[in-house]
Amino acid sequence: MRKYFAEFFGTMLLVIFATTALIYVTTFQTGQLFDAMAIFGLSLAALMFIFGPMANGGHFNPAVSLGAAINQDISWKTFGAYFLAQFLGAFAGLTLAVYTLIPIINAQQSGSSSSSTSSVKASQLFSLLEPSAASAISVWLAVAIELFFTFVLVFITLVALKKHIKQSAAITGISFTLISFVTYPLTNGLVNPARVLAPALYKGLASSAHLWYFLIAEILGGLLAGLVVKYFMNEDDPAVKSVAE
Repeated sequence: MRKYFAEFFGTMLLVIFATTALIYVTTFQTGQLFDAMAIFGLSLAALMFIFGPMANGGHFNPAVSLGAAINQDISWKTFGAYFLAQFLGAFAGLTLAVYTLIPIINAQQSGSSSSSTSSVKASQLFSLLEPSAASAISVWLAVAIELFFTFVLVFITLVALKKHIKQSAAITGISFTLISFVTYPLTNGLVNPARVLAPALYKGLASSAHLWYFLIAEILGGLLAGLVVKYFMNEDDPAVKSVAE
């Protein structure tokens, strides 16, 4: 059970850090976009360092767990339990972050003479955290971007956990920072099905016309990355070591 709790709390904290960083930048104008993206990567690296030894290196992302299951680094039973733990963790983290920050945001707005008297609602923050296509690009291009960069993140994570276990947290965290910086302005840069489903559950699974496109793209990205690692890495290489389950 320890590894499932590790995935739950790791995903919960990752979502809390990511949600808070985005709200600070977009609502409080605290810092720049890259500051929020750096928080994403630093959070993931720190959480992998802490919880990784308890839970196959620390996934906190169903797409990564899917790739790990394809490579037999975890069993399919463990994958199912990880997915549930990750989704519940993402939902809990989103709930804590949003409903803690709403009264703070509204208190600041009411205390500012230049601000509007309208209060921020939870639905507005959930919309900020959903996948989307920027007006400058088509939906299909946005979905393709999400698929490709989910593939890249899962591929890097799996290879790091196999070949560079001691450095895997730093490698994955840096990669997540770079990927988020590229993708967030275009798709909200989620590259994580649990982070897609959590706000959608609050707004309704039919609230976003393109929600399922992004969700399927991220699952496909994890699937393809798992297959590429499985069939193109040299399994006879003694340096290739899976994290002990």
